Parts: sequence; structure tokens; C-alpha cells
Amino acid sequence: MADTKISALTAATTPLAGTEVLPIVQSGATVKVANNDLRPKQIQSNATSGVLQIAGPAAAATRVMTTPDANFTVARTDAAQSFTGNQTLSTGNLVIGTSGQGIDFSATPGTGTSELLADYEEGTWTPTRNGFTEVLGAGSITTSGTYTKVGRQVTVVATITPAGGATIAATSGAGSFLSGLPFTCATPTSATWVDSSSIAANGGVLVNATELYVTTAWTASINLKRFCATYFV
Repeated sequence: MADTKISALTAATTPLAGTEVLPIVQSGATVKVANNDLRPKQIQSNATSGVLQIAGPAAAATRVMTTPDANFTVARTDAAQSFTGNQTLSTGNLVIGTSGQGIDFSATPGTGTSELLADYEEGTWTPTRNGFTEVLGAGSITTSGTYTKVGRQVTVVATITPAGGATIAATSGAGSFLSGLPFTCATPTSATWVDSSSIAANGGVLVNATELYVTTAWTASINLKRFCATYFV
């Protein structure tokens, strides 16, 4: 084929198949290479074209990637990244991949020993009955519980429900009446119990370790009692 200026060549098919062969000089000899085997040192395009722009300086320098097209996704796993402006996840979640890591608020005002929010959890727990029994013998009593944990703070809710004519008799005075808390309380903490049938009926509860203790006794013949406590682990 006679020598021809590039400008005189017929335009290539768009998009390229990747199998097109190009001549290159390697170790002083002219050889051929397929288009899809090329390894360019840097890729650049007009920043307004919405394609891609990569600047690749020396290894010790900062590399910059510009992606003006909002549909282009970039993921880096080799280094910590800093962002400016608000970041929005249109779909999916922000996933913490390592236990003990979380959201660091150390840049905000405060002098706390830790400003890392490293845990959030919601779930259920099964309260174990200790200090109360059914009376009248004709029914049954069920217990259920839920919890929410934010950092070191835990809020638990326990519900005692008599059914089929059963009522509850509690031990008088202080005593452990429920155990099995989902997390161990670091320091004994005061809480409350409430009879849902009467907003005025309420009393004291103490959280200690993994147990709830009644500090204000309740009467029998109730329909449901709910215990709510917030403590730290």
C-alpha cells in the first residue's frame, strides 16, 4: 500500500471492535498490536465531553481523575479519600466494613474521650421471668422485648401480657423480676414500669447487669405491663 497521509485515510468504523491492528516500534523493530491491547500512559479528553480525563504524573505526585458525566462511576480502594460538598447515596446503604469503625465526629466542638459513632442496632430479646407468677391458674403469661442500641446507649422495652384470665402477682418490694437483657449494663440505672390500663399506675425499676429489678411493687389483676429502660454498656 502506498504511503498515504492520515488525513486521506477512510474513517474507522465507530465504535471500534478492539481487534484493529496498529504498527508500533518495540526494541527498534516495527511490530503490530491489536487496538484492545494498547496500554496508554494517560487518557485525556475534553472536560466538557462527559467521558473521562485522567492525569498521570510521577508516582509520588497526586493523580487526578475528572468525571463530568454523572453516570460514570469510580471506585478506589487503595487510599483514604476526601470529598467536598454534600454526598448523596441515591440507592443502597453506607456500609461499615470493619467492626469498630463508624462515623467520626472529632471535627465538631467537644472534648469527649471518643467522638466515634461505631454502632447502631435494633432487635428483639426474650425476657426471662424471675420474680412474678401467674395467679388464678386459668391462663398464661407471655413476655416479649425489643431494643435499640446507639453507640454505648441501649434502650430496652419489655412487655408482660397475661392471657386467658391470668393475672400477675409480683414479689413485694425490691427483687429481680426479669433477666436476659441483650447487653450488660455497665452501671446500675433507674427506669420505670407502666400499666397501660392506667396512665397513673407506674413505678420504679432498676437495671443492673442483665436484669431488671422492681423497686416499686405492683398489684395483681392487670392486663399488661410495659417496662422501658435506657442504660449504657
